[in-house]
Amino acid sequence: AAWYWHFVDVVWLFLFAAVYWWGG
Repeated sequence: AAWYWHFVDVVWLFLFAAVYWWGG
């Protein structure tokens, strides 16, 4: 399920970006 792991990577990247923008 390569698409599943790709989806997980996108979710983590979005979450990290959101925390970076809101925290900064």
